[in-house]
Amino acid sequence: MRYAAILLVAIACPVSFGSEPGQPIDCSDFVFVEPGYACVRLFGGADRPGELSPVQFDNTGRLFRFGPSAAIGACGPGQNGFVTRRHPIEWRNGDDWQLFAYVDDRCVTPTSAAQADALVPNVPGTFQRALAFDPANGRLLLSLVSSCEGGDCSAYPVGSGDYWVAYISGFATMFDVLQTFTPQPALGFRVPYMPEGMAGADHFDTYWGNLSTVGDWSQAHPLQCNYPAAAPHVGDYLSVPDAVPTPAPGQGVYYLTAATYQGATRYGRKTTAGHLSGRDPALLPACTP
Repeated sequence: MRYAAILLVAIACPVSFGSEPGQPIDCSDFVFVEPGYACVRLFGGADRPGELSPVQFDNTGRLFRFGPSAAIGACGPGQNGFVTRRHPIEWRNGDDWQLFAYVDDRCVTPTSAAQADALVPNVPGTFQRALAFDPANGRLLLSLVSSCEGGDCSAYPVGSGDYWVAYISGFATMFDVLQTFTPQPALGFRVPYMPEGMAGADHFDTYWGNLSTVGDWSQAHPLQCNYPAAAPHVGDYLSVPDAVPTPAPGQGVYYLTAATYQGATRYGRKTTAGHLSGRDPALLPACTP
């Protein structure tokens, strides 16, 4: 039986993985049960990533871990004891662990039982499950290893191990409002720990403008104002419907979100003669729908 394997650190399962036959698993295989998150490969190579922690807190105080894996299927006829498993990432919600994301083992075309039996001793060694949180950028780092053992691994060297680190983006950052665009169309972001460096936010205002006017914020147009209805909490995922027309070829638009806290409004920073300062809130038009 052929297997293309990825081992979430400390998951030394002699099972097969891969988005496509002959392919090792990658970030596209991660499934998120909450909106606004994405997996990105950070780096990799023949060397193992550095040791990370088995549990981590994000900027909102949520505790994350790799949860126990569970069998979800088997790899073709003549299973030889090999089963596919689901490997979850979970966060602590009160007294319970709640599913955040998961990645599933996947089978490659079966071959002989001898190849399957030979897979077990060739699986890379086990490691402690490992996470790390980057608070400034709002990223959860994962330590992983992918390998393909025996059989038709057309896009992966047989018997090789690829140790790599990926990160999950979309968590609340420490300071800035980092917006993402999705083709629904909508804009979305997670409320950061300290929006624009302030202790909190009472509400947000989102604007748009023509790219040719970037820097002249007086020409920005309100998109959605004074939201959400109640004061937001760190880590809340806020989305804004985008009714801006698709720009003509060669044209573009920008989006800007301002945070207001106790009467003070901030919407990013600027550099003048090498000195960093906040943008002048008086230049931003009043946000009225």
